[in-house]
Amino acid sequence: MTCEEFKQHFMPLSRKIYSVAFSLTCNAQEAEDAVQDTYLKLWTKRDSLPEISNAEAYCVTLAKRVCYDRLRSRHIATCDGKPEYGLIPDDCDIGADIERKERAASIMRHVAKLPEKQRLVLVMRDIEDLEYDEISRATGLNETNVRVTLSRARKTLRQQFNTPGNDGNKRH
Repeated sequence: MTCEEFKQHFMPLSRKIYSVAFSLTCNAQEAEDAVQDTYLKLWTKRDSLPEISNAEAYCVTLAKRVCYDRLRSRHIATCDGKPEYGLIPDDCDIGADIERKERAASIMRHVAKLPEKQRLVLVMRDIEDLEYDEISRATGLNETNVRVTLSRARKTLRQQFNTPGNDGNKRH
C-alpha cells in the first residue's frame, strides 16, 4: 500500500479512533498518544491492509487493543508487587477517603451512561478543564453546540442524582 492509499483509506478514520481512545482512557493526552500508536501499528502493517474488508472496524479494534495495552502497562509500571507499610499518616481519615472514592465512582458510572458526545464534552470541560474553543476544535462542534451539549449532560446527571433510590449523594 502506498502512502497516498494509506492516507486515503485510514486518515479519515482519525476522529473515530480518537473518540474510541478517549472513551477508554478519559484523558485527551492519552487518547492522542493511543491514536498515534494505532497509526504507527497500521503503518507497519500497511502491506497486509488491502486484505481487510472493513477498515473502520479494524481500526477501532486496533485502537481498543492499543488503549488496553497502554492502560495495562501503566498499571504494571506503578505496581511492583511490594506493599509499603507505614505510609498512612495518623491524621488520615480513611472512612472519608473511601466515601469520596465511592462518590467519585458513582459519578463516573453516571457519566459513563451519558451519550458519547455528551460524555466526551463533559469530561473535556469538567475533568480536563479545557476551554470551549479547545473542545470545539477537538470534537468538531461549534462552541454553541459544545455549550448546549455540556448543559444537557449536566442536566441529565442532576436528574439521575435527584432520582430516589439512586446511588448519588442523597442519603436517607
